[in-house]
Amino acid sequence: MMSEPKRLHPAAVILNLSHTIIQTIKNIILPFFFVYIVDSNHTVRFYGAIALGVLFIWLVAASIIKWRKFSYRIEDDEFRIEEGLFVTKKRYISIDRIQTMNTSAGVVQQIFKLVKLQIETAGGGKEAEAVLSAISVEEAERIKEAVFKKKAERHSIDTEEGLSEAKEAVPDAEPQVSYSMNAKELLMAASTSGGIGVIISAVFALISQLDEVLPMDWLFGKFSFLQHANIGIYAVLIFIGLFITWILSIAGMMFKYANFQIIKKEQELVISRGIIEKHQVTIPLRKIQAIKIKENIIRQLFGFATVSIVSAGGGGDSEKAEGASTILFPMIHKKKLPGMLRTFTPEYTVEENRRHLPQRALKRYLFRATIFSIFLIIPLCIFFQPWGYFSIVLLPIELFFGYLAYKDAAWVISGDRLQLTSRFIGRTTAIVLRKRMQVCKASQSYFQKKGKLYTLSTSVKSSSHMEELTVRDVGEEDTDFILNWYSYEKADG
Repeated sequence: MMSEPKRLHPAAVILNLSHTIIQTIKNIILPFFFVYIVDSNHTVRFYGAIALGVLFIWLVAASIIKWRKFSYRIEDDEFRIEEGLFVTKKRYISIDRIQTMNTSAGVVQQIFKLVKLQIETAGGGKEAEAVLSAISVEEAERIKEAVFKKKAERHSIDTEEGLSEAKEAVPDAEPQVSYSMNAKELLMAASTSGGIGVIISAVFALISQLDEVLPMDWLFGKFSFLQHANIGIYAVLIFIGLFITWILSIAGMMFKYANFQIIKKEQELVISRGIIEKHQVTIPLRKIQAIKIKENIIRQLFGFATVSIVSAGGGGDSEKAEGASTILFPMIHKKKLPGMLRTFTPEYTVEENRRHLPQRALKRYLFRATIFSIFLIIPLCIFFQPWGYFSIVLLPIELFFGYLAYKDAAWVISGDRLQLTSRFIGRTTAIVLRKRMQVCKASQSYFQKKGKLYTLSTSVKSSSHMEELTVRDVGEEDTDFILNWYSYEKADG
């Protein structure tokens, strides 16, 4: 076994340094930008340059010390890490607590043919319990094999079974089945993603920060001619800006999900993706708590959906979203989805014959969709005439989405599986097994009581929180049926 302490590859110094520099730049970029661009005092600039030089030397030295002080080993059924810049810190992780070990490779790792290994534990939170930032691919496989062998021994599995399980954990084993996202699905995922909102938010955040330390009047002066431009010019400029942002969003998503592949090996899924930064996530099938199928308006029109896994344990990989959700299919056509789920997650399959809400629930969905806008529209129409009347256009839009939410809300029980569908703007379908449900409850407001309706919700466990799945305004008889179905499982014990 790996009882001798080992160090990371020297490339970890570069990784430590780049990470530290990025964090430092975030803290000092505005003051130094002000000094060098705005302040014309050459003395201040001279000493500022010296300070930057000293700071850089210190960061390099600290990165080297951090690399030298970091070691890892497997000993006494524990994964042991010693680290610390000046004070040595020891961290012991029980082999039994290790749930998954995922690998990724950024630009630096790829140059040196290395990987980053993230060790995730049960209840480890959003961050990985331990990260080995620069080790060889062979070393990563040896660590995985050693951990699986130790886990087999700890659970009193005989030698033959333990060796078999260890072999199954090796990624070089022959895969049972695999899936790769095609170019059409990748383009659809990129062009209909919500990344454009992130880019626009980042641009506005940067401008707001620069405005506090830099005089922006000179910039506005360059575009003073726009003060006399007509609305058509503004429309064209806005369109061009949004189009460029959309293209950047597409490029980012295509880099992120290029080479996306799923390999199913016995009782685990290995998901890999990326070009510039390669990621690989391993998910044991027994750790899957629920499957979520999401469709925004545009993707739904074209018949595509995104599928994610809610899993227990882990959460340190950027592949994950919403805490412990891992993307299973970034983009897949709905016609292919039932077959793909049967192949990769056979316990979680889609049921088409769903039970919808009673007719009396419609008015509640329409009311919820419009109530807040009504309180906004009325004062706008009274105090901002005649332009305030344009706000009335919000009502038919919200009524439309309210009706869609009512029409799509549904549930179905198939054996030991519950499927819930709901909508806010996009439609979400959640599939959960009865044995994975932590709780199933029905609540009723005063107004729901009059219509004999309930809000039905269930929760499943993820790494850092409880994932709640909810459908509003379910009929009384349907609610009783679902609660009885769940309570029978509890009675069986």
